[in-house]
Amino acid sequence: MKRGNKTAARAAAVFLAVMTMGAAAFSAHAEEAVIVEYDNLRQLLLDGNLGLQKANDSYETNKKNYQELMEQMRQEQEYMKFLAEKYEDTEEEMSYRMNASILGSQASQFSRLLKNMEKRSRTLSVEQTTDSYVITAQTVMNSYNQMALNVAAQEKKTEALEAAYEAVVKKQSAGAATAMEVMEALDQLQTEQSLLASYRQETGQLRFRLLSMLGLEDREEVVIGTVPEPDLAWVDQVNYDQDRETAINNNRSVQNVRHSRAGVTEELRRKTEKEEEAVGNAEADFLATYQQLQAARINYQAALEASESAQITFESLQLRQQAGMLSRNEYLQGEADYRKALAEKGSASMNLQQAIEDYKWALTGQ
Repeated sequence: MKRGNKTAARAAAVFLAVMTMGAAAFSAHAEEAVIVEYDNLRQLLLDGNLGLQKANDSYETNKKNYQELMEQMRQEQEYMKFLAEKYEDTEEEMSYRMNASILGSQASQFSRLLKNMEKRSRTLSVEQTTDSYVITAQTVMNSYNQMALNVAAQEKKTEALEAAYEAVVKKQSAGAATAMEVMEALDQLQTEQSLLASYRQETGQLRFRLLSMLGLEDREEVVIGTVPEPDLAWVDQVNYDQDRETAINNNRSVQNVRHSRAGVTEELRRKTEKEEEAVGNAEADFLATYQQLQAARINYQAALEASESAQITFESLQLRQQAGMLSRNEYLQGEADYRKALAEKGSASMNLQQAIEDYKWALTGQ
């Protein structure tokens, strides 16, 4: 496997460094079917994560894990960007850009978690600590589902390239293709096979990490559910000015300053300055969260329209295939393009859902 094609697998492996205190607990009912539902993550964490029960003693470990994970994700993101530029105007470019986007989104999420941890007291309430775990579980479950979509799309693309390679080999036997053309087809197939293997490995790592966090054994009977579709009506009714005040008032840094004592004039002056700074930082953070939400909304709409167009094209392709007007290779390539559009729509949907969650958490002061 080429170095560039190993990158996604290396990126997935860094997830094994985070939230290690939850990895020791496993379900006592090893033979029962379990479905991990997005809306039930909090209860699953409370039931199965031993680390959550001892989280107040794990502040430094948690912080270190988040920091290392974020830094490695950033490094992998930059390398993916480099590969995307290197393979510009090729079919591989979009795959590398998609990986860079996913890694960047995950790194940003852990960056926000780190900032929140640094702003809080080291001794959190059970509710606040659970919130932090839920945020992380949501992020990992989102990433798992996005990578699963990539696997499905990449499987179809690899199948199409296998058919293309077989067709070139037959042409060579008939004297209609050169050895160079066969080698190029084989090289392209092997590249996509390596990328598929990386996607599968990363998906497996994300599955293991999520189930470990929840205290569940990674076995066939455990099924990870999907991330819900984003509520567009909710996004469209967001009132930034009103929500900004709520987020600032709930921000723990702002609350800490406001609740601090100040007696003499100088202390009052310093408290006022600290409060103004805390409010300014909280407002800037919330604005970034709001802008992320709006950008995700726009990207989702574009991906939705693209997938609808791809659906029409694919239906036409199916009719032509049924009429015997397409070769197997042409049909598989068209289906691969369709699956890719569906994967991009699914990723955009989950990115928007993550942005909605981030916005909601920001309103609570997380």
